[in-house]
Amino acid sequence: MTTAPTLFENSPAELDEVLRCYKPHCRYLKSLAVTVDGDRVIGTGTFSIPEPCYIDDTGHLNAVEVGICYNQLLYQTMATMVRHATGPVLADWTMDEFLRRYLPDVLIANSHNVFRRAIGSASFSGEFVIDRAARYRPGPDRPERIALETSYRFWDERGGACDGEIRVVVLDTGVAA
Repeated sequence: MTTAPTLFENSPAELDEVLRCYKPHCRYLKSLAVTVDGDRVIGTGTFSIPEPCYIDDTGHLNAVEVGICYNQLLYQTMATMVRHATGPVLADWTMDEFLRRYLPDVLIANSHNVFRRAIGSASFSGEFVIDRAARYRPGPDRPERIALETSYRFWDERGGACDGEIRVVVLDTGVAA
């Protein structure tokens, strides 16, 4: 029996809870909806970058901002999975555990990014996908970790586009606080 995908819309309060670690002018993610279909999880969001946080305005999305936007999609999507006890490998986490661990224990292990056409940074969209998730041990006496094989894409109304694949590792999943 196949079940229908489930859609979770994030409220402004839910966005604020996770994005509070960012400086107010660096909270680029404005809305997020997460679809869970078995082990496949897709977070789709809207973004706005009024001005870059570190450089004069280029008028287009650049690699640093892509990294920040990716992280915001990643964190919010993970928080949604935890909040609703759904999706692969995070359903047994609590929100307290997630909020304590998402900055120190969630690491980008490998990334590949392709910029196809300049994206206007004032208003654009993004999609984050968990393509594969698995628990593993890096050695016999090492704590369990989680590997997330993810992909993303960003685009704007004028045909701007970039995409990539990023491997995320969540450290020491067996360690209690």
